[in-house]
Amino acid sequence: MHYKRLFMSLSIAAVALAIFNAGAATDVLPGGAINVGSADYFTVLAKGDAGFTDNTITGPSSVVGNYGIGGQGTLSITGSSSITGNLVMHGGGSPKLSGSAKITGSVTNNDAQLNQALADAQALSDAAAMEAVTPAYASLTNVNITNPSQNITITGGANQKVVLSLQNFAISNGTFTLQGTATTSFIINVAKNFSLNNGSITLAGVPPQNVLFNILGKGGQVSLNQGTQLPGILLALNRKVDLSGGHVTGKVIANQVVITSGGGVVTPTTNP
Repeated sequence: MHYKRLFMSLSIAAVALAIFNAGAATDVLPGGAINVGSADYFTVLAKGDAGFTDNTITGPSSVVGNYGIGGQGTLSITGSSSITGNLVMHGGGSPKLSGSAKITGSVTNNDAQLNQALADAQALSDAAAMEAVTPAYASLTNVNITNPSQNITITGGANQKVVLSLQNFAISNGTFTLQGTATTSFIINVAKNFSLNNGSITLAGVPPQNVLFNILGKGGQVSLNQGTQLPGILLALNRKVDLSGGHVTGKVIANQVVITSGGGVVTPTTNP
């Protein structure tokens, strides 16, 4: 009886561990949307580690959706900039507004909510980083588009998860297109540099909720300069994201977020 009970206990533990691991590794939900967990509440979420505390929105720039500031993060909103949504800050945190800057929703402090959202974002980043590259794109290790003749299109089918593993992603003039269906998912892991300057990312048949740009490690800042567009989830938990006129339709989750020169982040449901 002793051995039978031990075997049953070990079996139950193994099943529980398998269920836990399966859940932790789920980076895409049924239907193709990226699994951001409780971070889905936020359009912009800043981790706010030491050295990455100063988050700013300077006019005329905007966030349409909810904004979260964790860790030791601060937030300054100046000029005619705005948050059209709620602001959630860590305990003791409060925003600094100047000029005609405004927040249309509530301002609250909630460490538990922020910590859980950041933990879910970290779990997503870890799971996405472990994905095997899609064989058709195994030889694509860098994206460097400097003129329209170099435009790149990545395609995926219905219910397919397309994974790229890149060292660098840079567009200085041209377009990077993700083409698929409403159930196609794209995960683009980038190990080193990520920048958009006078170039854009476009989607063909794919909703922004199905696209993840997972910027790994503690490298240089992630930059989206004037006139650039990124539809999808930009996840860079250990880096600064600088939107100097760049626009994201989706989410920005980073250690620090700076939005200037008319840059903005908007939820896809608000501006599909």
